Amino acid sequence: MFSKALHTTLAACIISATLGSIAHAKETVTFWGRSNQTSLELLVAAYNKSQDKVNIKLNMIPGESMLTKLSSSIAADSAPDLVALDVSFLPQLHGSEQLVDLTDKIGDRDYIKQLSGSLKTIGVSKGRLYGVPFSAESSFLFYNKKIFRQAGLDPERPPETLQELREYSEKINKIGDGYYGFAIPGTCSGCLAFTLLPYMWANGGDVFTDEGKQSVINSESNKRTLLFFHKMYTDGLMSPVSRGDNSLIDSFASGKIGMVGSGAFVFKVFKDSYPHIEYGVGYYPGEKKGDWASFAGGDALAVPVKSKHQQEAIDFIDWALSKETQIELLAKNGFVPTRMDASDNPYNQKDPRFLLATKALANGRSVYLPAYNEAISAPSSPFLTMLQKSIFEGDVDNALNTADQKFKQIIKMSQE
Repeated sequence: MFSKALHTTLAACIISATLGSIAHAKETVTFWGRSNQTSLELLVAAYNKSQDKVNIKLNMIPGESMLTKLSSSIAADSAPDLVALDVSFLPQLHGSEQLVDLTDKIGDRDYIKQLSGSLKTIGVSKGRLYGVPFSAESSFLFYNKKIFRQAGLDPERPPETLQELREYSEKINKIGDGYYGFAIPGTCSGCLAFTLLPYMWANGGDVFTDEGKQSVINSESNKRTLLFFHKMYTDGLMSPVSRGDNSLIDSFASGKIGMVGSGAFVFKVFKDSYPHIEYGVGYYPGEKKGDWASFAGGDALAVPVKSKHQQEAIDFIDWALSKETQIELLAKNGFVPTRMDASDNPYNQKDPRFLLATKALANGRSVYLPAYNEAISAPSSPFLTMLQKSIFEGDVDNALNTADQKFKQIIKMSQE
């Protein structure tokens, strides 16, 4: 009798515990992010800990294969519920109807109003919203303060014109023993768009007209800019690593290169891996003092059309773009917030470099082009070929003309 009662009680407890665990089981939401976005693991871990409704399962995808893999998964009805990708890829994806229209779902949220102009625009197609930047990147010129002092330069004053960029480089080269004033990531197309295109903008040039409808690459202003950097290279003011390095972070950290272009993500890289570097940041200058530019980029959150948990994905977007998350999770850990009202925070105020990054973001520009990957960031893109032939070989006229023809072909194909 006792044994039967015990068995009955145990069975009831097991059933109750099982039902309880089922009732409290978290729904799994699949999330794809590009592998070099270091804030994602931080965000996902914090979100999973903050609530008990869903578990975000993060899968890091190499950035160069994200578009192909995502499109294939949508076609095979196996798409992730949420995706984070380079903002530059948004026009291509929403143009091919692969992303959920978020206009009526989050279009009136306060964080949408707080995005900088270029970042807000790039997620919009024909007045409809398809993606929201959550992690911002503005690009600017990094310089080594120790090298500046060795060269007799003011360590608190970066170059404000292209001519000063050259003059600074000449003084740095004179230090001797393998020192170079300047370098570019000459094998990385996406990196060059981020770090060399701003010089063209600052000089009055451009690559495409608004929304990528026309190529304007073959211009006199772009020719002047490219000739300037070709002369920097042939005169030995640009480090030879420029022809083979695709990031320059390690090369700059070696302490022999005075100035390189990069983005705000490097703040955290230097803090974690190269804390000894004493560096400053400045804008990308043009020919005239006061003319400068920056590439406004970063990563955006979007919902693929075959997502099986759209509302849960939107809940995460709301949380990630909240002012508290932007400040207490991103800014606190060395990332630049995308919300303009989150930029003036206690963490950024401790370092003036963050304030410059925020100003660069607010005034930065992006490239809106449905075929951005093919035209700009692909390993064999016309943009990369143009820069390499212009800067390293000096064939500027032919390089610009060829790029213009290629761009027009790509634009035409993307519109068909």
